[in-house]
Amino acid sequence: MNSIPLGYGAVAFTGVYLAAMIGLGFLAKSKRASDSLSDFYLAGRSLGPFVLVLTLYATQYSGNTVVGYPAEASRMGYAWIMSVSFMMAIVVGYLLYAPKLQRVARRQGFVTPGDWVDYRFGSSRLSLLTNVLLVVSIANYLLAQLMAMGHVVAGISGNLVPYWVGVTVLVFVIIIYETLGGLRAVAWTDVLQGGMLFVGLLGLLYVAAPGPSHWQALTDWLSANAPEKTAIPSREVQTRWLSTVLLIGFSGSVYPQAIQRIYAAKSARALKRSLQCMIFMPLVTMPIVVLVGLVGLRRFTGLTGIAADQILPMLLAEWAQQSVWTYLLAVLVVTGTLAAIMSTADSVLLSLSSILSKDFLGKSVLAGASEKRLTTVGKRLSWLVMAALASIAFVPRMTLWGLLELKMEILVQVSPVFILGAMWDRLDGRAAFYGMLVGAVLASGFALGGVGGFGGFHAGLVAWAINVAICVGLSFVLAGEQPEDHSPARTNG
Repeated sequence: MNSIPLGYGAVAFTGVYLAAMIGLGFLAKSKRASDSLSDFYLAGRSLGPFVLVLTLYATQYSGNTVVGYPAEASRMGYAWIMSVSFMMAIVVGYLLYAPKLQRVARRQGFVTPGDWVDYRFGSSRLSLLTNVLLVVSIANYLLAQLMAMGHVVAGISGNLVPYWVGVTVLVFVIIIYETLGGLRAVAWTDVLQGGMLFVGLLGLLYVAAPGPSHWQALTDWLSANAPEKTAIPSREVQTRWLSTVLLIGFSGSVYPQAIQRIYAAKSARALKRSLQCMIFMPLVTMPIVVLVGLVGLRRFTGLTGIAADQILPMLLAEWAQQSVWTYLLAVLVVTGTLAAIMSTADSVLLSLSSILSKDFLGKSVLAGASEKRLTTVGKRLSWLVMAALASIAFVPRMTLWGLLELKMEILVQVSPVFILGAMWDRLDGRAAFYGMLVGAVLASGFALGGVGGFGGFHAGLVAWAINVAICVGLSFVLAGEQPEDHSPARTNG
């Protein structure tokens, strides 16, 4: 091989892949029926089960999964197998409310998550608070994807392609195909990206541990050199495990980009079929990710903090030198990894621009503007948002898992509005507002004060429990102050 660990052939293959993404963007643009918000942001509500399952898979298994999670596995050891359960918990969260939300969204013409809040509660201040928390959370999430892009490109090139160049090039490609074709382009690229990620992960499993003896040798090495990585988890770790399952299950199922895919489903039946397939994906995906982290721990001792996020790229660069077969697999995994990162980044960016355009500007300075105008503004906002976040990503200051936890502890505060609001007609808009406000203030205060948790539970999850208690308790109190009317869209402050 030459000076670039994966060779110029891999660079060329990645270049062809990126060109194909732009080509799909142009194709999606040609298929757009109009410049309406629904057509651009929801692909005309036409996604069937096959496209839905792959776009949800590609979006859920992001840069955090393929780059950040191996690093976390190297820190925690086999206890990180808990990631299987919390990824499954996200799908359970979907099943609690998504089918009902899809039917209402199709009937009422929802475009953004805030449309559900407006319809269900009729509260402008609740809608504003929800949108603010969603924007803060997913801006953080998008930042994590940009960081992951830089880590992958720098790692596989042996830092010959600098971190910041990787971020810049991939950001440019994403913004082009997204502004060309909207969700239709994003969903079509997700089909390719999701398929590549799945095949790439299977290849990664083969390279990392082709047989049971390799697992045994890895476990023996860990037992001898890092026994805490194979030990039975302590009570504190078990508590943290439960906390993480609840935190990610409730927050991950209300990602704005996931909610918009619920809206974009062709029917409730198509949505249910896709979720039934999604429930099995963690069983295939996450054990491979854990294995990669442990193999990296054995190969690269001493990696800590942000440096550990380079484990997967560094392993791929080494495996590429072993044989033609492992080289080809490494190229496929690299491309699949970039695909996973890009598929999440483009989805998050699309949701972010729709919220900023329709729910913020569309209700203020652009009130009364046509849908075509709002769509155009949303595209321009995408460029501005990406430029701002890319500049921050150039100098990473947190690990990818650290960014994920911070995002989830804020995002989980909006889950009662969607999950409880869809399941329980008695949830009052005023109660939901005060619950969310208290939960968000507490979660933010804990984060700023450096309070990580209480008794092993995430501080943000404790804030969420208080949030839910206020939602339920205050709803019962307020119900006694007025005649019962649990129909959607009544005004609640």
